[in-house]
Amino acid sequence: MTVLVGILLAGGLSRRYGSPKAFAELEGELFYERAYNALAAVCDDVVIISRPELMERFSSDAEVVTDLDWIEGQGPLAGILSGMVAKRADKYFVLPCDMPYVGPAETARLLDLADNASDITALWNTVGKIPLFSIWDKRVKEQLQQELEAGQFRVMKFMEKVATEWIDSSEIHEEPLVFRNVNQPDDQMRGWQNGH
Repeated sequence: MTVLVGILLAGGLSRRYGSPKAFAELEGELFYERAYNALAAVCDDVVIISRPELMERFSSDAEVVTDLDWIEGQGPLAGILSGMVAKRADKYFVLPCDMPYVGPAETARLLDLADNASDITALWNTVGKIPLFSIWDKRVKEQLQQELEAGQFRVMKFMEKVATEWIDSSEIHEEPLVFRNVNQPDDQMRGWQNGH
């Protein structure tokens, strides 16, 4: 049986947002809670990757870890490797906390569409590539560690070096705004009034 662990990235500095996005609110739920529920619906376990100063703000029911010491604060790739080290699994479902419109239906659909032979399965649409709503195979862990040890922290650059499958986001949800990152408080409402 394939073990699937969710890695919830919630350690960004949120400079543009002005406060930690993990604790921003939408429809009565915190961003990280929405992401957690989306992952928990399809994963055997979920681990939240965050910063030391935020650890106590998460629910005591959630498992929260920080980046590995040697790559602390070095961005999403560091968070993904830290999650892989914290939890053994066959595959890892990555979701950042600042995609609050992604729910259980979207995570389930991506899981259905993902090709098991790919190292990583991620999304793209007319706006661009969406690398961090993605499924990673455990076999990339060693290469990911090597890249980080060499000081290579760029997500897209890493994805170009492994077998990455890109799925059109319209196969998961016809509205591309579902998959965008909320970077500023007013992003939550801009162009997004139709029932969301």
